[in-house]
Formats: sequence, structure tokens, C-alpha cells
Amino acid sequence: MSEFLLKSLDAEAERILSKYDQKKAATLPLLHLAQDKVGYVTPEVEAWVSKWTEIPVVHVREVVMFYSMYHKKPAGRHHIRFCTTTTCALLGGDKILNHLKKKIGIDNGGVSADGKFSLEEAECLCACEMAPMMQVGDEYHGDLTEKKVDEIIDVISRSPQAAEKS
Repeated sequence: MSEFLLKSLDAEAERILSKYDQKKAATLPLLHLAQDKVGYVTPEVEAWVSKWTEIPVVHVREVVMFYSMYHKKPAGRHHIRFCTTTTCALLGGDKILNHLKKKIGIDNGGVSADGKFSLEEAECLCACEMAPMMQVGDEYHGDLTEKKVDEIIDVISRSPQAAEKS
């Protein structure tokens, strides 16, 4: 199935590659493009990126394993990355993370039963000035409290886009 989806991205892959002097420089944008379409990075996605960048598939896999922004399994429609680095932890992040886990009913690496949420504990999201913080899709939410987490999750749960991937 993902091979058919990937074929539909060929024109966009050509456009992305045209921006770079070296094909391998397009590895990250191609992985993002494919993940957005397929939902996560499958072996077919890795092979597709390898074909376009002309780098061995094992090197594509190394990139996927290195960066936490690539999903190796299906994620929820709203993927939450919660920062667990020192600054966030010192400012109460551990307590807030535990509250979030109870609120959405999943642990690190889990996907909620309804497929709405997935959770990933991230080593650093590079936003210490907002600590404690989390990322939902492409949006950063900082200066978190348990109440603020409840509000964010409740808004997402009620939104018309709740059925769409963030």
C-alpha cells in the first residue's frame, strides 16, 4: 500500500531534489514528505528515499533511527513529544508528564485506543525558555501546568480536526 502512496509523491520528490546540488542533501525533506503521506517510515519509505537520493538504504535507516522526529510505527493523529531534559524536569516536567499520561491513557511510545494521541518522551525540544514544554504536531506549548495540559488536550479532543492528523 505505501508503494502506491509513494508513487504519488514522485513529482514532489523531483521538486525537492531540484533545490539541492547533491541528491543526498534531500534525505530529510524526502523522509518528511513520505512520512506525512504514509504516516510513518516503513521499509518501503526507506527504499523510496534511497532511490531518490542514491544513497544506500542502510544509510537512510541510520538517519531514521538517529532523528526522533521520524516515526518507526504508526503514530496517533496528534503526536505529542514531551521534553524530559534537565530544564523541563527541574521545573516540574516529570509531574506534568505523569499527569498527561493519565489524561490520555498511554505511556511513552503508546498510541491511544481511539488512535487520537501518541506520546513520545523527547530528550530535548530546544525550547528551554518555555520549560516545561511539549510539542503537539508542529505546535510548541510551554510553561506547562497540569491545568494547561488539560486545556490543550481538551481543545484538541473537541476540535473538528480531531479526526485529522496533526
